[in-house]
Order: sequence, then C-alpha cells, then structure tokens
Amino acid sequence: MSTLSWNCRGLGNPRTVRQIVGLASSKKPDFVFFMETKVPRVHAERIRVTLGYEGLFYVDNDGLSGGMALLWKKNNTVRLLSYSQSHIDVEISLFNKLWRMTCIYGIPERNRREETWDLLSTLKNRSLLPWVVIGDFNNLLYQREKKGGNPYPNSLLRGFGEAVDDCGLMQMPMRGHQFTWQKGKGTPNWIEERLDKALITNEWGLMNENAWLENIRTRASDHSILFLNINATCMPRGRGPRRFRFEMAWLLDEGCKELQQRQDAIRNRRDLVALTEYQQIENSLKRIEAQEDVFWRQRAKQHWLRGADANTKFYHRYASARRKKNFISSIKCDAGNWVEGDDMHSTILNYFDNIFASNGLSCDDPLFEILSPRVTLEQNMMLDRPFETDEVKEALFSMYPDKAPGPDGLNPGFYQQFWEIVGGDVSDFIMNALNSCEFPEGLNDTNIVLIPKKEMPETVADLRPIALSNVIYRVMAKMIANRMKKLMED
Repeated sequence: MSTLSWNCRGLGNPRTVRQIVGLASSKKPDFVFFMETKVPRVHAERIRVTLGYEGLFYVDNDGLSGGMALLWKKNNTVRLLSYSQSHIDVEISLFNKLWRMTCIYGIPERNRREETWDLLSTLKNRSLLPWVVIGDFNNLLYQREKKGGNPYPNSLLRGFGEAVDDCGLMQMPMRGHQFTWQKGKGTPNWIEERLDKALITNEWGLMNENAWLENIRTRASDHSILFLNINATCMPRGRGPRRFRFEMAWLLDEGCKELQQRQDAIRNRRDLVALTEYQQIENSLKRIEAQEDVFWRQRAKQHWLRGADANTKFYHRYASARRKKNFISSIKCDAGNWVEGDDMHSTILNYFDNIFASNGLSCDDPLFEILSPRVTLEQNMMLDRPFETDEVKEALFSMYPDKAPGPDGLNPGFYQQFWEIVGGDVSDFIMNALNSCEFPEGLNDTNIVLIPKKEMPETVADLRPIALSNVIYRVMAKMIANRMKKLMED
C-alpha cells in the first residue's frame, strides 16, 4: 500500500498531469493526494479516469487558489470522517488493517499558522485508530529544515512542535533530498525548506513497521512529491523482447544520464561557479523534458500536433487508447464463424489474395489504340534524366520525421537528423539503384498493418491495410513521384 502526496500548484498544467500519470504508472499508489489544485473538480475527475481509480473526494478551489483532491484505487477501502479547506480525514480498511489517514494543507500565511496547529488538536480526538498525517504543513519543526535566507522564527518552530507533541505524533524520516520546497533555484537567493512531511503515531508505526517515506523531486512544481510506502517494494516485472524501433526521443538525448547526479552533488553549494553549472544542467534537463514530450507525441501519431501544441494533450492516454483500439484478437471468416490465431491469419491472407489477384484482364483492349500520347519528347527527357543528390535530400526532408518505420525500424527522422553522417552513403545507394535500374533484393520488404475502419471490426473488410516499407525504398518512390507530379496537370 502506498500514497502519493503533492502540492502540485495546479492540475491544469499538462506537464503536471503527465508527471502524475507517469508516477502513478511506476509507483502504483493506492491513494493520491493533491493540494493547491486551483481548478474545478472536472480536472481531477479526468485524472481519476485516466489512472483507472474508482474513488475521488474533492474540496473545491477558491478562485485561482486552494483546492484538494484525494483519489483512491479501490472503492470500499475509504470512509470519509471529516474535511475542510485545509484537510481531508479518512478511515482506511485495506489488507486486513484498519487505520486513519489525514491529508493536510497547512495555511501558508504566517499570522494564521495557529489555525493549522489547532486543526491538528481537533482532529486528534475524533478517532483512536493508528494515525498518519501527510501533506504540506507549511511549517517547520527544526531550524535545520531550512537552508538559505533568514532563520526560521523560533516562535513558529515551538508552536508547531508543541502541537505535534500534543497529538502524539512524530515525524517520519525521509529518503532522498531533505528539503521539499524551494524558490530562487540556482541563484544566490536560493531557499529550501522541508514543508512537506508525514507525521505518525507510535501505533501506526508499529502496525506498519516496514513503511518508509521518499522525497521525489519534480520540475513541474516548486514542491517535491512525497511517496509513502507501507509494504516492502516489489521487484519490477520483466518484459519480453521487442522489435527494434528508432525513437525520435533519442535525438534529444545528448548522453546526459549523469546530469541529475552532478546537479545533486553541487546542490548544496552557493558559490558562483557551482550556481552557473547548476543552471547549465537545468537547461539540459529542460531539453530532456522535451524528449519525453516527443516520445509520447510519436506514439499519438497525430500530425496536427506541432511544437506549439507540445504538452497540451494526454499523449500517453491517446497512445494507449490507440494501441488498444488497433489490437485485433479475432475475426469472422467467410462462413460467419469467429476465428483467432492461425485460423484468423489464414482468413486475412485469403481475403487479400482474392482482392489483389489478376482476373485475366490484359492491356490488348482496343480502347488503348485510340489514346494518343500526351508526354512530349522534352518531358520524356526530363523523366529519363539521371537522378541527382539534391532530389534524394528533397524527397527525404519532405517526409514527416516520425512516420512509422518499416522492417528495419528506422524512420525518416533518423536520416534527417544524421544527414551529415549518412547522407553521402544513402544518396550514392539510391542513385545507383535508380540510375542503373538494379533493384537490390529485400529493398522493398514491407510490414503490412491492418487498421480498423470502424469501432468494432468484425470481418476482414472492416480492416484497412497500410504498407510500412523501409525509408530508403520510400525515398526512391517519392523521387519518381516528384518527377511525375510536374506532368500530372496535363
């Protein structure tokens, strides 16, 4: 069992939504708590549907501020105890355990911090169950929980500490970076604080002795995400082998796998050299964020998604839905029976064999005798002249970079990006094949993909075949078409 807690500063931000979905996919939390959602309930409802969770409780935002949402994976595991603009208190029954979780968002104004302390005291007496309180308290317990800027007021440290002690709560240790909020990142005025916490009673700690808390830093907000894991971690599932496919996202990867480690290493330094390097790494990490956008955009396969639309769609959601829609497990044969496996393959092959077979027609029809030639000698010379390097590049660079690849797994984007390296060899190969009229064996090997024409395909006629050939072959075909295109109007 696990919980994600995040002061996300707005569920209307597509990058925030993408990170939520990504984390939920990898961490698989049973509960997700959002603070400062700043948007109407419908945004949280969309996330619930996207994640496939069954439950949602939402505390409405106040204009462009406030708002909280608690999502849970399975119904009948949560019972609401109370809520306000600052908390959601629930009773949880899961894995034969009964306990209490309070998700909290402390009032940020310093002159109102006592309201949060009083809220904790009030909640203490409402249940005797083992208790965990998680969220953004907007309070510190110790001076060491702040770095940079002026010292934290001792009166606030003392007031919050007394409230925590009175409730019989103690702070859980946290894995990873010890600060969960920051401002002025990478500048001499950089301030970090541990505002987000998980507080537990001794009873809850004994019940969940294997529990641990992790700080997951995110670039989509100035707050980190807290991940509270109660059970022992599970080994990730393995995946079987998959066909090679060039990823457009690789084009944005400059070998920066150790960027984050280096940034962590200099994070605690405030000298000018370290801050400059930190900002340089920050710019590189932004590039990696763009890489993730490209990854999902390639799977969405929508050519109207351009750079200006980046991050404005649930790329991952669209790609998953598209893959599920296009999967075909069975089909009706000519006899009207549903078949699958090898029988389905045979049905499909027989259908297209019949469609593309010759019906005994020939070109000796007298009709062709009355047609006069329309291609002039000059046009014929233009068509027959040797192909040139410029035509290769023109044809290649007119293709969409992320068009689906053929059997070799390479798309046009690969050749476009590395043209300075592979352009000469590619051009020589293509011009030799076209100008010599020699067609190397295997050059036109093609993957045939069947795309449903309607929502629920039943027969092979409901499927549209698409040929996915290798880029080199497509470039050659496009070069010939480009020459012929100039004559089509006549």
